[in-house]
Amino acid sequence: MTDGLSWIQDALREQSFELIAVRDAGVEELAVMLGGRPGTVMDPPAFNALVAAAGTAWRLPDLARLGARAGWAFAFETGDGPHRADRDHLRPLWEGRTWIQVSDTKMDPPTVRAFVDGVWDWSYCEGSVHEQVRPDHPLTVRMTAEIGLDRAVPDPDYPDDPDECSLYIPPMAEVYRLFGLHYGLTLPREVIGNPMFTRNDLYGVFTAPAAGYEKGLSPGGS
Repeated sequence: MTDGLSWIQDALREQSFELIAVRDAGVEELAVMLGGRPGTVMDPPAFNALVAAAGTAWRLPDLARLGARAGWAFAFETGDGPHRADRDHLRPLWEGRTWIQVSDTKMDPPTVRAFVDGVWDWSYCEGSVHEQVRPDHPLTVRMTAEIGLDRAVPDPDYPDDPDECSLYIPPMAEVYRLFGLHYGLTLPREVIGNPMFTRNDLYGVFTAPAAGYEKGLSPGGS
């Protein structure tokens, strides 16, 4: 199977990654939403050559590899871009949007969250759905039924003591699969491969520092 989301768990298990996907957006638009300067998105061959010359994407400034699929624009980011405070000026571009974020630092448990029409809708980390998600959320209900979300695992030494039970942690590949199905996001594995390799069909844009915007010229600014 080439599409879906479950494959990213296996394909990207050796490296950290930050995936952002926005519905009803284009590659150029998403690049700007992430801090890229308008008109600076590079086509795949050109950006692959740049990465190859550097030896690895990790030696370059913060960047995003971008693509589009079935009504979604998506990006894999490197560096500190997703966490930089100098992106505050970009917030107006995200208002009213439907978007998802998957973050795997390889140091902390992966986190998954979704916004629908600009409103936070659902998030998950280390076996638990965020406590503020309503219990009857259809994604939570489906995960509970299909992959054992919130199932208790008895301690083999104390099988009859509920206080000794631990929380079952579903495989992340299954979490990604159901998450993608629920929000209608599927990514083409044959195009992405490994997003930081030098050979793939993803566009590229630099997102740091602050996209090089001059004061007063940032999106949404005056």
